[in-house]
Amino acid sequence: MRDLYSILGISREADQATIRGAYKKLARKYHPDLNKKAGADDRFKEVTAAYEVLSDEQRRSDYDAFGADSLKQGFNPDAARQWRQARGGRGMGGQGMGGPFGGGGGVNIDDLLGAFGGRFRGGGPGFGGPRGAPPPPPKGADLEQRLDCTIEDLISDEKKIVVIRRPSPCGDCEGQGGSGKHSCPACAGTGRTKVGTLQFPCVACSGAGHRFQKECEGCEGTGRTMNEERLKIRIPDGVEEGQTIRLRGKGGDGKSGGKSGDLLLAIHIERHVLYEREGAHLLLKVPLTVYEAMAGAKVKVPTPDGAIRVNIPKASTAGTTMRIKGRGLTKSNGDRGNLRLVLQPTPPQTEDEMALQHAQGLDAFYDAPIRDDWED
Repeated sequence: MRDLYSILGISREADQATIRGAYKKLARKYHPDLNKKAGADDRFKEVTAAYEVLSDEQRRSDYDAFGADSLKQGFNPDAARQWRQARGGRGMGGQGMGGPFGGGGGVNIDDLLGAFGGRFRGGGPGFGGPRGAPPPPPKGADLEQRLDCTIEDLISDEKKIVVIRRPSPCGDCEGQGGSGKHSCPACAGTGRTKVGTLQFPCVACSGAGHRFQKECEGCEGTGRTMNEERLKIRIPDGVEEGQTIRLRGKGGDGKSGGKSGDLLLAIHIERHVLYEREGAHLLLKVPLTVYEAMAGAKVKVPTPDGAIRVNIPKASTAGTTMRIKGRGLTKSNGDRGNLRLVLQPTPPQTEDEMALQHAQGLDAFYDAPIRDDWED
């Protein structure tokens, strides 16, 4: 299956107005009543199917998290998340489905039964309580966003300011979408149109079943806008690349009084211009002049906590490593890793005849040929 965002020709960060506009444009282009070319009917069905998922915040969030698996009939996102967590984030497929029932832990059996479309609920003792009990209001969609962190962010005690974008009721129309709401004449308020024996979301109202005498310009009739919010986040000690931070209630708004979803921040540690990471340790390459390497020197070296002076020993060779304790990244137990200095004697980049003569004169001071142990 092709990626749903690619089908509509939009980015994964597109808001609902953009999704709706892309669908309208493509639906008109490939509608079987307007386009008689071969393949237009299949393209129209593909575009419509993509829109049905991406126009629904909950289904879109599930698709972003689980891909094509979320489109399968009977898929239960809550059970899927718990199953993924119980398997250490390794996904849904594979062997071992009996794990949760054999002491695997971390999975609610009631949620797993929901993955089968709720067929067992209300069917007898111990299967979900009284028959016909109303379901709770739907929870808002969980949102996922990448959180870029620098080496300095991982060490600092200061909270990091994060700008998030989340769908909220439009302030201009109070989430109504417009004024003068009336049934869509194109679909008689059903939100569906029939093409042959198949039904699709109405192009005129994008499947809503209604239109407005005056559509809200702020949200283009969707009743939702993407708003920015600034949050202060404390980066956990010992965080690793790809790790996820969950912020409860900072996702999409719930419907009919339901709880808001969560915000999932995926950690991405940016490459540093000076340091390389080795777990909790940092590695810094230190260029030296030939004289500094031979005679020793006191060199000013940058660290994440500020510059310090380091005594370079005499006769330092390329690759010699020195350790500065406690100047690395913070571990999960609160301790700091080390800063490892890799010394790199660096000859001057010049073809000056005088410099080359001086360098040639140094050859007389080697005790033995430096490649003497190589085989002929």
